[in-house]
Parts: sequence; structure tokens; C-alpha cells
Amino acid sequence: MNIYKITVQYKGTNYLGFQVQPSGKTIQGEINSALRTLSKSDEIKSVGSGRTDSGVHAFGQVVRIEIPVDIPVASLPKAMNSNLPEDIRVVAAEAVTEHFHPIFSAKSKEYNYVFATEENISPFARELVTYFPFQLNIEAMKKGCQIFCGEHDFVNFQCVGTEVESTVRKIISCELVRLESTGHWGHLVGEYYVLKVTGTGFLKQMVRLMMGALVSLGRGKITLEDLEKSLKTPLPNRLGATAPPQGLYLKEVHY
Repeated sequence: MNIYKITVQYKGTNYLGFQVQPSGKTIQGEINSALRTLSKSDEIKSVGSGRTDSGVHAFGQVVRIEIPVDIPVASLPKAMNSNLPEDIRVVAAEAVTEHFHPIFSAKSKEYNYVFATEENISPFARELVTYFPFQLNIEAMKKGCQIFCGEHDFVNFQCVGTEVESTVRKIISCELVRLESTGHWGHLVGEYYVLKVTGTGFLKQMVRLMMGALVSLGRGKITLEDLEKSLKTPLPNRLGATAPPQGLYLKEVHY
């Protein structure tokens, strides 16, 4: 078998997440289909660095693939893209050994959550940016980002029913930045914000729940003290709603 590490970008709007499901379209399912076509074989394997949810996007999803044919690395992205839908693109490829694992070899990941508070989002961007129709205290939210940094128990920031050995995770950096689109892209969204979170590992829907808590903080529904407490003891209720999926992007996986 020939083993490759590929970097994949995708718009997750039309998919039920990355991981193959019993029914419905998934990113991994489309990748596997392309690999079967290329290799003319069912003896293929793929493993992603993370299971992005339905509607979530990626700039840098990393996938280990195994195929029973030898394809030159330089030709692999074009070969795969010719067999993939246009909303999934392989942007880089390299040959790796069996020792490389996209999950266990990763040192950290960065997720971005993109949102706007002014109703100036074009219909063309509605699937790519979340609109929060609230007055938000951005400075308070920035202070909240700093509370997330470090090693904490994120038991209050995981999808209910997810079984993991530990809910302790380490956030290396967390910041909220304001950006502005100009020129042609200014017609899609003007002023917007990006929550940038880098950590050594994440629980299911963790970033979306972090974003939801920050929105509650920005609306004055919770305090910085509430946020600090949530990282020290299990709470009966969430600090905020799970933020919608369309604003979330797997930005990069670091090895």
C-alpha cells in the first residue's frame, strides 16, 4: 500500500460532517469514492485529523490515505480533484510512512469561528459567516478568550453523550480579532470578527460552545466570573447556545 498525507479544503454546507455515515453525503465518503475511482480498487483507507460537524468548513483538514497504486505526489492533488465535487479540494500532498497518524501525530490544531453583528451579510456569504443580531461587548469577549487559555476541564463545553477518557484540554491561544472586507468582497460582508483558538485537542462541538458562551458574555447574560467557574466545576446548564456550524472552520493542523 502507498501512504500519503493530503491537505483538504472544503465547504461543509452540503455535507453531514467529515466522517462517513450510514447514509448521507460526507467529506470522507467523497474522498473514499475518489480513491476507489483512482485505484480501481476497494482496498483503500482514509483517516482524518478531526470529525468536523455537519455544515462546518475546513481550510486545512489533514487526511492520511492508503491506496494500492503508486501515484506521483505532484500529480495526486489534480488526480483527486478531478474526481471530487467542486466544494472539496485537495490542496497539498506528500508521501508518508505508516508511522504518520493525522490525529496522534498532531501537536495542535487551530479553529476559526467567523461572525458578524451587523446585518450587512450578503446572501452569498450566509453559509460561510454566522450573523449574531445582538449588541455585543467585544472587549468583554476578548477578556473571556484569555480565561479559556491554559489547561482546564472543558466538561461544560462538549456535546452531550460524547464519551471520552478525559474532558481536560489545553488551549494554547485564544483571541478575538476584528477584520474588514473591502473591494469586491466588501459586498459579501463588511465588518466581521474571527475567534481564533489553538489547542492540543478539542471535544466534540467544543469551539462552538466556547463561542456560544462568549456571545452570552458579550450580551451581558453571564460574567467573567461565571466563565471562570465553568472551567472548574460541572454546571447544570450551559453558559450559552451552541453556535451555528457555518461560522466554524478547521484552519490548520500543526505537526
